[in-house]
Amino acid sequence: MRLADIVMQTCRAATFALGRELAAWKPSRERATFGIEAVLSVALSVALANALNLSYTWWAAISGFAVMQTSFSASVQRAGHRVIGTLIGAVLGTLAGPLIGDRPWLFVPALGVIGGVAAFYANGSKAPYAWMLGGVTALMVTYEAHILMSVEATASFAAMRAVEVIIGTLACLLVASLFHFGPQWYPRHRPPAASATPLAIGEGAAHPNPAQPPSAESLRRNRMLLGVQGGIAIVLLAAATYFLDMPGFAQALVTAIAVLILPVGALEDRSRKPIIEKMVQRVAGCLLAGGVGVVLLPLMQGHAVLCMLALSAGVWVGCHVQSGAEGASYVGRQFTIAFIMVFVQDHQWSADPVPALMRLSGILIGIVVLAAVMLATRKLNFPAGGA
Repeated sequence: MRLADIVMQTCRAATFALGRELAAWKPSRERATFGIEAVLSVALSVALANALNLSYTWWAAISGFAVMQTSFSASVQRAGHRVIGTLIGAVLGTLAGPLIGDRPWLFVPALGVIGGVAAFYANGSKAPYAWMLGGVTALMVTYEAHILMSVEATASFAAMRAVEVIIGTLACLLVASLFHFGPQWYPRHRPPAASATPLAIGEGAAHPNPAQPPSAESLRRNRMLLGVQGGIAIVLLAAATYFLDMPGFAQALVTAIAVLILPVGALEDRSRKPIIEKMVQRVAGCLLAGGVGVVLLPLMQGHAVLCMLALSAGVWVGCHVQSGAEGASYVGRQFTIAFIMVFVQDHQWSADPVPALMRLSGILIGIVVLAAVMLATRKLNFPAGGA
């Protein structure tokens, strides 16, 4: 099947899946609980970030949402991976960024190496989320270092980035703990759920692993290809960022890694259909959130209560779609993240959608550049050899 046919088929499938999900609006107890937990986690993250006067409130809010899972143990594991990955990436970026920030011939390829290594090890790893967050944070801190041009300023930025992630993560764990341990105090009022199986929440929920896993050699080759493609895309984005200084490119760097992370079973697909699906659904979620945000923000006029109500409604709707079984899970996840980007501004509630839309434009640019790189390198092959 031609690549264009796969893209068109994927777009149609995503549209129909979202339509089915919205048409079959029947929130089960598990899905409703997950949505409520996510809403409370995001709200608490925003409140704590504002109380601490953090620089980028929306990073705390995104962490409060991204860590939340329907299983308490999965939330704890994801929280650990997010914090560990962020801290390691922050340290790496702080050490490397100021040394190469004023040397584009080092700065640009170094970002590509960081992204490529992160994509390679995140795929097939037992801790893909930690590798992804480590790479993303290292990219963001190193990128910021070429603007700040100071070890102290870069270290301060990295520390604030880590604090924002930790605040959101702790807020998530607090809410998850209340919902996990609280009902145990009242067992008579909370009978067992009909199904004990947690909902599939996460980056790769739509692509379960097959019964027969791919061979180690095939897995290594595909991991290498994805690492190279991610590295090339980030080199192109880093060069554009360095010389053109276009806003929103930090999110483009993040996107170039995030969409490449796949479950083991999906790595065997040389057509790259799983990645195309993530790209299409990421774009769909971002466009929907941006469109809704542009309409709602002027109506909110920066009023904290109205903005929080709109944010909560958007998060709940996104979580409902994400936890569905109609094939639009990643649309819901990306809608929620983008909706948080739109409504949660850096320091205070605002009716101005421009900063958020610039961040969303970076996501779309990252998708376009990565897609072009994957198209140009689709026939790359790597020789057999040890990992």
